[in-house]
Amino acid sequence: MVEREVESVRELAPIPHISEMRQFLAYGDCEEVLKSRDFVQGAHAESLAFFGDSLLMLDGDAHFERRRLENKLFTKAALVYYESEALDPHIAQVIAEAAASGRGADGVVRADLCEMLPEMLARVTATITGIDGVNDPESTERFRYFVDQLGRGSQVEWSTEDHDEVVREIIEVRDQFVAEFYEASVQRRRDLIARRDAGELDDAELPTDLLTLMYANWNDQWGEHVPLNEATLFLVAAIDTTSHETPHVVRHLDEWFAAHPEDRARLDDPEFLRRAVYESIRLHLTAPALLREASCPVDLSSGEQVSAGELVACVFTGANRDESVFGSDVATFDLRRDTGELNPWGLGFGGGVHMCIGRPLVVGLPRTERSDGTDGSMVRILRALYAAGMELDPADPPSYSEASHQDFYARFPLLLRGL
Repeated sequence: MVEREVESVRELAPIPHISEMRQFLAYGDCEEVLKSRDFVQGAHAESLAFFGDSLLMLDGDAHFERRRLENKLFTKAALVYYESEALDPHIAQVIAEAAASGRGADGVVRADLCEMLPEMLARVTATITGIDGVNDPESTERFRYFVDQLGRGSQVEWSTEDHDEVVREIIEVRDQFVAEFYEASVQRRRDLIARRDAGELDDAELPTDLLTLMYANWNDQWGEHVPLNEATLFLVAAIDTTSHETPHVVRHLDEWFAAHPEDRARLDDPEFLRRAVYESIRLHLTAPALLREASCPVDLSSGEQVSAGELVACVFTGANRDESVFGSDVATFDLRRDTGELNPWGLGFGGGVHMCIGRPLVVGLPRTERSDGTDGSMVRILRALYAAGMELDPADPPSYSEASHQDFYARFPLLLRGL
């Protein structure tokens, strides 16, 4: 086992912007708040410029209708297409590029997982969202830059930088993204939809992506900012969860194999890797908390009383480490943990009507007696990297990001000994 400079599970500092709010840390309280129709979205006040009127911010009938429309992007057939046609080729390409550029004098390939992951995910993210022109190294690098910057803006609430300055800077960056990628992508889809309406194309000939779906099912109550904000949500969410969570899985599995060497033979087993993904997501939340506003006075089952208009914080780190739910070893990565009927990832994908719509893309559809399921982006990437002989670099330990109150790595050096 490699000696570490940082802990694989750490205690995060208090989050300034929720310090004065009522905070729920018990799993039961958080789950009840998220599922209750008496609470509405209360987060992202500072990132409305990026997310306003998107699925993330809607409640009630508007949320139901938008989610019903967008669920078409996450059918099994769509997920199989995304994985095989948009994700797998890019995974292979990025690994091949690492082999070509990162081989040292000792013959070992060195790479950084934090740099590899966004590039692996670029094509599938563009495909799902409907962004054209991400088809060569130069355009991919430019697209990755935009998505990374949009992520900074959309997650400004958690930033350790000056929030107003971040928003101003990223609005300018988004204007550049619109000019370089978004505008032409939208126009192409409008043209295709017009040809469909004129009888020149069938529905099946239209692209299967978010922008096509929205413009083909246009709601006159939407402003032109709505598809752009929805696209921003999809671009950020499709990359961030997998990019932030995968290094945690690799780190935990490295420690797990040191204690359970017999399990190393299961590195090509999708269900074993999926279980590792679930347990890692339970421990490491992309968003440390979700905020909800009470639309009326609410009495929770625990006896907690919430006033109408009160903003509360569901703190997922506490909820996902609730000993009454997950056992006494809640801060430990345990692949044999039994969560019973509960989701093994806890509240890692939120809960209630706002549970993450893209969860099947990240963790796949589990195999059953009736279906062979799908792997999901994290399992797909992990299998490919382990096949390439992935190990942590003992001479260069990973380090966490200091730019955010979120739990993710800034650097994650690897050795790829199988290339």
